[in-house]
Amino acid sequence: MVDYLPATVALDDIFLDPNNFRFRDPGSGIQVAESRFTEVSVQEAALSKIVSDGVTEVKRSISENGFVPVERIVVRPLKVEARSEDEDSSSPIPAGVSRYVVVEGNRRTAALKLLRNEHASGAALKSSVLDVFETVPVLVASEASEDDLLAIMGIRHVGGPKEWGGYQSALLVYQLIEDSDLDARQVASRLGLTVQEVNRRHRAFSALTQMAEDSEYGELVTPDLYAIFHEVVGQPKLRDWLGWDSSKYELTDENTRPQLYFWLTGDADAPRKISGYGDIRDLKLIIENPDALSAMQDDDQSLADALAIVKSEAKATKWLPNAKAALASLRDMSLETIENLDEDDLQILKSLREKSGSVLRAASAARDADEDPASD
Repeated sequence: MVDYLPATVALDDIFLDPNNFRFRDPGSGIQVAESRFTEVSVQEAALSKIVSDGVTEVKRSISENGFVPVERIVVRPLKVEARSEDEDSSSPIPAGVSRYVVVEGNRRTAALKLLRNEHASGAALKSSVLDVFETVPVLVASEASEDDLLAIMGIRHVGGPKEWGGYQSALLVYQLIEDSDLDARQVASRLGLTVQEVNRRHRAFSALTQMAEDSEYGELVTPDLYAIFHEVVGQPKLRDWLGWDSSKYELTDENTRPQLYFWLTGDADAPRKISGYGDIRDLKLIIENPDALSAMQDDDQSLADALAIVKSEAKATKWLPNAKAALASLRDMSLETIENLDEDDLQILKSLREKSGSVLRAASAARDADEDPASD
């Protein structure tokens, strides 16, 4: 059972997590050893990554309004507590001081560290902000397992009010199922999601992971592709087309799978054809139409070209109700309306007569050919 102990901790004793889920990218399995968390270079790299993710608004709010601890930063004890004599002397923490790693609140912690750096360079800050550098309000998560720590982040960033991007959220779901041996119902309960949504994110991330492990396309995988795979696994017809194996969580069709990868990435000679999850809904229509699918597989034609074939044929199938509506409209025309027809109106009627006559002649010829034994 996790205990959350309210406390105040000096900012110097709080370390950003260099393995934060915000920093995870496909194919980047490198994890920083906890024994190196206190190194200046490691912390500077983590701070730089968080800054690139956006902390300007948080920093401005703290500078103008002070640090309002509506939600305390959640930390856990650093597993390597005391610094040995041969440890890197550049570590800012003196030996014997309790140190903590941020579990939830990396952006707020980063904002505080940036403000402290600016103050050291001469920037003026309110006394209430300066005071918090020595007494940051935190909740210390003690006796927390790895699963507990993942759940803490998930509550806030997967089903909660401060959601991560789709890739990071799905990564957490995937890790809880694959590495922590939890089932979908248990993960759903911990993260505040439905079981259906947990299963879909697990399937989508599994499919993305499969692409990341592909020898030809793996290095081209980026986090933005997750949203596309989330849509792919949500379409039963596409799952069937790609040979989705629900027991292995893999796309098994050796022909359609690399075709999808190519459409997602393109190459020097052909641009990518699928750039967003909305395109997947169009692809579902395209694979059901052989002519449209052939166009999609042609390097010189785009998804829009293939979709135009689908829409054209769909429009053509609506001729009968449209013809019936036109006939009913003609039958209901009053004598006054007929007498007031202008030249444009008459031309439309003539075109309608000519086209219907042409269709009738073509249909009659086709029927005669079917009935003529000599045609066999």
